[in-house]
Order: sequence, then structure tokens, then C-alpha cells
Amino acid sequence: MINKLYDNDEMILVRKDFKKSVFVKLLKKYNCSFLVSKLKVSHGTIYRYKNKSNVPIPISLFKRCIILLDTNLDELDKNIIKIFKPKEIRYKCLGIGRDIRRQQLKEWKNKLPNVEELVEDNYLNLEKWFKSYLKLINFGARKIVDIKYEKNILIVNHKNYAKGKQKDFTVVLPRKIKVDDDFQYFFGLWCGDRVGGGRIGIVNKAFELNRFTADYLKNNLYQNPLFVVLKSSNISKLPNFDFKIDSVQEVKGMPGDWALCVWSVNGFLKSFFKHLYKSLDGILSVLPNKNIFFAGLFDAEGNISLEDKYFRWACKDLKKVEIYKKYLRKYDLFNRYDGSSLITNNVNVFLKLIFPYLKHKEKINKSQLICVGKGYLDKKFRNILSIINTNQGKTIIETAKIMKRKKLWSQVKFLENYKYINCKGYPKHIYMTNKGLSELRREGRK
Repeated sequence: MINKLYDNDEMILVRKDFKKSVFVKLLKKYNCSFLVSKLKVSHGTIYRYKNKSNVPIPISLFKRCIILLDTNLDELDKNIIKIFKPKEIRYKCLGIGRDIRRQQLKEWKNKLPNVEELVEDNYLNLEKWFKSYLKLINFGARKIVDIKYEKNILIVNHKNYAKGKQKDFTVVLPRKIKVDDDFQYFFGLWCGDRVGGGRIGIVNKAFELNRFTADYLKNNLYQNPLFVVLKSSNISKLPNFDFKIDSVQEVKGMPGDWALCVWSVNGFLKSFFKHLYKSLDGILSVLPNKNIFFAGLFDAEGNISLEDKYFRWACKDLKKVEIYKKYLRKYDLFNRYDGSSLITNNVNVFLKLIFPYLKHKEKINKSQLICVGKGYLDKKFRNILSIINTNQGKTIIETAKIMKRKKLWSQVKFLENYKYINCKGYPKHIYMTNKGLSELRREGRK
């Protein structure tokens, strides 16, 4: 075994007969106590160097031995087999060990059940996946201690390292997950807004999405979810929440001001959902109502253009884009991909298949505006209406100049199409309608 004291020293392997002759001569010429003092090694080490063949020796120590014998150092050069540093050898061995472990883990991961194999009678058999996943758990720092079975629940006791110490943990898993409307919506929402680390949950400012997630985690996955606010280090005040926040965590360099999360710390459950996500095409192929999945994904990653009258799902992962395109096309909900979003302008299909399952209040409102002409306008359009109301009869160009904007055509077209304003003559002169005036009189709207 290589002595750690010699980590950064150059070590040598020399021919057995040459090394033995050197130490035999040393022991004949000097007593052992003298050699211990001069070479700064133990009695046992001296005899080990003398008697064992493939023992590496620090080159600096062996040179001192040669000098004590008044032997020419050229003799040493002739008998060297190898020169190396123990640290480099150890790192190389560690690298080989890591590669072996990675290959073993990869083989076990490849043997995990396919998503299609996990679907049984409209349920996802998580227990079946977990039994295969146990090899991956026990292979590393984690160790399963005990598994208890209670109705549809697995109670897993395991050991893991936390802050440098091995600790005991207990997590709860559902044995089966029903593939119902709630699961399909939750999975779509999670695919778009999932939190990182060993946590299962979402991050989104919309409370209604966090509330749904908390209820689903609690009632369907048997978790104890926490509400957490992530805040930028640049802001000092948070809005007043009308519900309990379990913790506030400051994030350095966080984009934006704050975000609301709901999650449960459960690395095993997170790994199961990651397994589904990695087999996204497979899980979508077996979902009975894929449109509900896309409703959840829309609440997480969707956007609505009122001016252009289209809906879009944001996605920059080209592999995922191809999968989403395949299934959206089957519903006639895909027109084009603009490099960052999948876009559809099929209002009627969206109203029928996606809209009924949306939970995000702002997106429900905007969808209603496009689909049925009902709802309230956001601040941007209300500001335009306010300017028009005080400057009625002005042309579009004149109104744009008053607002210090170069263009206003698409916004005016939307307001005209949905009867908030009335345009007369050429060039068009803009007038308010009763519907537009009613919109300005709304209270408590953003």
C-alpha cells in the first residue's frame, strides 16, 4: 500500500536484486538505529525495502541510501523500472473505479421497467418501479433499512449522509398512482414548473396552481407539502400572503423578485417522476386524456397573444418539442414552432379541449377574451382605453403619438374586434363603446 506521506514525492520501482544489495550493504556498514536516524524511516520499513520486491521507494530516500554507500548514482539510473507520483496513481485508480460504478449504475437504470410496463388497469405501479430501483439506492451512500406496507402506502426507512453524518430518514410513497384527470394535469404542470433537487413540487407565482399541487401531493401522493417563498436578495419586502408560508429562503442572484413554491422533500418520489419525464413519449402514449396534460403544461409554460389571437406552449428543448408536436398535431393544436414556443391559433379546439381544464386565473381570463369575448383587460389595454377615452375621435397615428409609441395597430384591432372601441372613417378615428366604458369602470382589476 502506498504511504500517503509520499503523495507528492516521486516514487521509484527498482530491480529486486539491486534494491536488496543496497540495503544488505547498508545494514552491514551501519547499525539499524543509525539508518533510522539518517533515513527518517522505521526499522520495519528498512527491512521491508530490503526483503520485498515490488515496494515503491521515494526517489529522494533511495538517493540518500546510495550516497551513504559512496556508490555512483549512475547505478541507480540503470536499475530503475518506473518513476511515478502516488497521488497520480491513486486518482487514476479512483477514475477507473468511478467508471466501473457508472457503468454498473447505467446497466441497472436500463433495466428499470418501461413506462408502458408500469401502467396497469389505469394505475401507475410505482411499487414495481421501486423494487427495481432498490439496487440503485443500496449501491451508493444510501441504504434501505426497512420497508413497511400499509394499504396503498410504502413507508421506507433509509440511511443517508447529510452534512457529513449518516442519518436516518423516513419517506412515504404511493404503491400505485391513479391515472385520472388530476394526475394528467399535475404531470403536465410538473413538467413545466418542477422544482429541483430531491423535492417533488412546483414553483409558480399563481397561488391556485400551488394550492392544487399541495392538495394533490397530500391527497394522492401521501406527502406533507410545504409552502416556501424564494426571494431575491435585492428586495426587502414581500407581498402579504393570505395563507401560511412555511419558510422564506433568500436566493442570491435570483432573476426577478420572488417566487412561490410548494414541495415535499422526497428523493425517491422525485426519481420516479424523473423516470416518467425521461420516457415522456412513452407516458404520453398511454395517457387516456393527453389534452388534460397539455392544459397543465399550458398553465405552467403557456402564453396567450390577444393581439394575434393565438396560444403558445414555451419549450426550447428540441427533443421535447418533437414529442409535444406529435401529440398536439393529433388534436389539431399545432400550427408552427417559432424557436421558443409551440403555437396554435385553433381557437375552437383550444376552447373545447384545453380551456375546461385550466386553473390559472389570468390564463383563464385571457383565454375567455379570445374564445368568447368575455373577461377583463390587463393594465396594458386599460391604459390604451383610458387614453382613447380622453382623446376620442383621434386617429390611430395621433393616439400612438400621444402614448409616445410608434405603433398601435394590433392593439387597436383587438379592441375593435371585441367591441371595446369603434373605428370610423379613413384614416380610422377611434371612439369608445359602452363595453369599453364599462371596462374602465371596473374596480379591483389589474
